[in-house]
Amino acid sequence: MEAERILALDISTKTGYCNLISSDIGMKLMDYGTLPQIHEPEGSYPSNYVIWAYDNFKGIKELIDKFKPEILIVEETSKGSKNGKSQKILEFTHFLLGQFIKDSGIKSVYLQTEEWRREIGCKMSDTEKLKNKAVRDYKKKFEKENSKKTTVAYDTNGKRIGLTGKKHVNVRRANEIFGDQLKESLILANEDLADALGLAACYHFRRLKVDNTEEVTMEDIIKDKI
Repeated sequence: MEAERILALDISTKTGYCNLISSDIGMKLMDYGTLPQIHEPEGSYPSNYVIWAYDNFKGIKELIDKFKPEILIVEETSKGSKNGKSQKILEFTHFLLGQFIKDSGIKSVYLQTEEWRREIGCKMSDTEKLKNKAVRDYKKKFEKENSKKTTVAYDTNGKRIGLTGKKHVNVRRANEIFGDQLKESLILANEDLADALGLAACYHFRRLKVDNTEEVTMEDIIKDKI
């Protein structure tokens, strides 16, 4: 399998990204991070959203210029959002990236959230399921005994516990796949970065299913000979 330089993007107002090289010997993580959050500028809609989208895209374009990827792996926007304005800024920014892809001719792959999560194994563990059950049971018992609801729960040792959601699982899975290449383990606050890593991993795993006899050594990758 021929080595390929990838830039994966989880686009938002604080875009998560990762740049890696995918080859038949694995994934070499070159750089990763989250762009500084871009806040909504002053002004009225839609003009301020156009400005906002260009500000978002500026950071993304700088990543493309810096890493010079051969292909972009992008998380597709969701089919719907409870927050209409949050969805709109994503669509505006995605339009600008789409325009760049059309004009530049760079290869791109768009992945739905549930698609890449399923393919890299973002499944809740038995331990996480049991913890969630304990949280729900605690809250039900508290409401029954006190005739009111509670937003917090505690385990048998008195330690506060919370529900594990999809974002927690995404972060855990990113740590499992890239743990030895990360400077430090990701936490929930790194969810945008974790999603970008998940996108890249999904694309790499797909490539592994395609037969290719061309070999690339790790030495070639490290010395950037590709």
